[in-house]
Amino acid sequence: MRQCHDVGVRRRVPRTKITVPGPPADFVSRPRLLGVLDEAGEAALVFVGAPAGFGKTVLLAEWARYRDGETVAWLSADADDNDDRLFWSAVLEAFGRCGRIPRDNPLRWLAVPTAPSTDLAFLARVADALDTLPEPVVLVLDSAQEITAPGPWQGLRSLVRHQPAGLCLAVASRREPPLPLGRARLADRLVEIGASRLRFTAEEATVLLATAGPAIPRDQLAGLVARTGGWPAGLRLATASATRHGSLRDFATGRDGAVLAYLTDEVLAALSAAQRELLRTISICDDVPAGLAPVLSGRADAEAALRELGGPATQVVESVGAPPNHRVLPLLRTYLRAELQRRAPDRTRALHAKAARWFAGQDRPAPALLHSVRSGHPGRVGELLSEHAVTLFLAGEHQVLRLALSLLEDRRIPAGAPAALISAGLCLEAAETSAAALQLARAEASWPERPAPELLVLRQLMYAWLAQLDHAAAPAAPAGEEPSGDSGLAGLATVHHAGVLIARDEREAAREALLRVLGAAERAREDFTVAQCLTTLAELACHDGDYRATETLARRAAARLDPPRSLQGARAGALLAYGALLRGEPADCLKHAKRIGRLLGDAPARAAGELRLFAETLRGAAEFELGAWHAGLRRMRRARTRLGTGRACPPGHAALCAVLEQRAALRLGAAGQARETVRWALPILTGSGELLLMRARTQLRLGRHHAAGSLLRSLPDEEAPMQLRWAAIEAALLGVQAALASGAPDRAARLLDEALRAAEPTGVRFPFVFGPPELIAFLTSRLGGLGAGERFAGEILAVRRRLRTPPMPAPLTERERSVLRLLPTQRSIDEIAQDLTVSPNTVKTHVRGIYTKLDVRSRREAVAIARERGLLDAEVADFSV
Repeated sequence: MRQCHDVGVRRRVPRTKITVPGPPADFVSRPRLLGVLDEAGEAALVFVGAPAGFGKTVLLAEWARYRDGETVAWLSADADDNDDRLFWSAVLEAFGRCGRIPRDNPLRWLAVPTAPSTDLAFLARVADALDTLPEPVVLVLDSAQEITAPGPWQGLRSLVRHQPAGLCLAVASRREPPLPLGRARLADRLVEIGASRLRFTAEEATVLLATAGPAIPRDQLAGLVARTGGWPAGLRLATASATRHGSLRDFATGRDGAVLAYLTDEVLAALSAAQRELLRTISICDDVPAGLAPVLSGRADAEAALRELGGPATQVVESVGAPPNHRVLPLLRTYLRAELQRRAPDRTRALHAKAARWFAGQDRPAPALLHSVRSGHPGRVGELLSEHAVTLFLAGEHQVLRLALSLLEDRRIPAGAPAALISAGLCLEAAETSAAALQLARAEASWPERPAPELLVLRQLMYAWLAQLDHAAAPAAPAGEEPSGDSGLAGLATVHHAGVLIARDEREAAREALLRVLGAAERAREDFTVAQCLTTLAELACHDGDYRATETLARRAAARLDPPRSLQGARAGALLAYGALLRGEPADCLKHAKRIGRLLGDAPARAAGELRLFAETLRGAAEFELGAWHAGLRRMRRARTRLGTGRACPPGHAALCAVLEQRAALRLGAAGQARETVRWALPILTGSGELLLMRARTQLRLGRHHAAGSLLRSLPDEEAPMQLRWAAIEAALLGVQAALASGAPDRAARLLDEALRAAEPTGVRFPFVFGPPELIAFLTSRLGGLGAGERFAGEILAVRRRLRTPPMPAPLTERERSVLRLLPTQRSIDEIAQDLTVSPNTVKTHVRGIYTKLDVRSRREAVAIARERGLLDAEVADFSV
């Protein structure tokens, strides 16, 4: 190694090369990662390593601005830095831009020798100059993968080995640099941030995607984060694509040219031609099990090549399990597959045919059928359907079955009775009862002379299912035979029979039957049957008031289902929404309730209509408790009126909808809507405890505390059973309010203790968290004397504080509402008085009340605010008269 110092001047360095980059237009701050970087105070090295597009530069630039640019030297590396002298000239110029480096420090004037990285004297002077600094500086070496020559890295290694106290070296690179990182790890002098940490969290992605405005609906955010794997560049490309095209359609289908160009230039360009071809070939499969890649590509070394592509330098393939299951990153796979289809459609079909044969040989009928469909081979599709349709239906592979049946229908190939029955089942799962009846008619038209026993069972099951969903659409069921106890269809038939037992109130028998089927279906991996069992068990738990078990079972059921349209998914989602509301988590309730509408679509079945009422009522209640009082109340009324009379609704659904809507209506002063809700529920809830509860609520609202208390004391009577187990908690809390208003604090304390004892085991916080101020004040005053209920009371108050729901405005009286509806008509005060048959002074009093409650000063402002809050909505106006 050279021991002399060849003095020379520095090479000229562009200013942009040593300037900290500014934030991008769609900048998202990463405080969680800044905290990690701040741990570099005592570290000699920081390494931010990940492939292209992970936001390494943006993160380090934010850290530089966050730290104080006066202590950061920035160097954006490029191919020119393979020239050792130019590299060190740039390093010293970068140090020279640090304001905290004294003007007389050698770093500002030190000359660069001819071969600086091998000049020990030069490197020693640099290290000595850094050691004398009053405070440490950070040298950021960005895009370090561009430096491939050994010289600059040799010099940096020597500098790091000196460990100057005044230097922290931060390197951003697509691959691990040739620096002593292992030694730094052992000495705890290294801070590392890799790809896993750089991926955007859901919260960070939400901030980024908000820049696209309405082009990316909020309900698509989770799917987009999953599709991109949280890859920052992928999310930015999605945002830009949605902004350009108004939606994510082109981005999601691989048709956005700008996205393809980025992937080509920044991801694929670093790979060899053979690697790119391998990725393109296997992109036809979502998952590539061990052994398939050599068959598709014709390469014996395909498995090893895929493992290499999953390495830290590229990370374009994920390989999990043993034997490994390979998966090209979803976004890259989408564009590779679209490009292959555009450029070589015949080759694409041939690859799908190869994959189909391989999967069939591995006894994996679902992917075999999928690839047969994509190969456009109807004969093979028909063979696979004949052999595996029932198995796939029970396993929940409904989307693959739909694709296969659609192909046969498009080619006008008769499907036969088995396929028609499976098609009927798919229609029933989507709650499309009319379409299911049509498919049953097709099955009858092509019915074989000597049907197999399984076919007879399947027919009976479909007719029974149709009758269960919608009696009006169900034709008479032909004679069939009982399913054998060891068949998958027998299990599904038992699930549907459990529904009959529940309707006859034989709930324990239904539960025992469902538990027997559940174990067998789980062992057979019949996910659809498992999901049906779990959902029905969740509904039984809900009826029994075991709301914790309800959510657990419903969550397990939802994990088994992911179709675009699913009655079972909607049932499970409704229970999750219900559980979230009862826990006092309206935002979670809102998320689940919104999803139910997408799962049901516009399905006409009676069961779908009942679920819509249930879900929309929960959604309205959640909106109401989150502060959108008028919008939530309108939603609940709209859902109820669309369903029709209460006789068309199951008692449990009617009780929930009536209790929630009347509660919200009274709190907002919409007495007319409250009365209408009770009238709607009366035919179906006659004799129920919920009707007494709603009557007591009305009496309490009218100030008749003794009458309310008398009604509530009659609730434990067995002659007025509750449909909703948690309604007894609501009744106890109403009793607390009545007792407080009547001056009976001891009775109020006793009732509060009863409510807490009943609520804690089930986790029901809703009536407490969203109770009126006087109830919360009384609960707070009792802290320290609640005994076993102390912890649960603390949880309730903590949830209430976290939600920070805005205070509800004082409700308008019915007469004020009548006056308000006439304000937009431009009638004078006298004309309004004449219309309402009251005196002008009375109208003026009501107008003053309206102004005060709406916090306005003029008629124009009152009308504007009333419209904004929905007080002048036509529907609300009609029912509040």
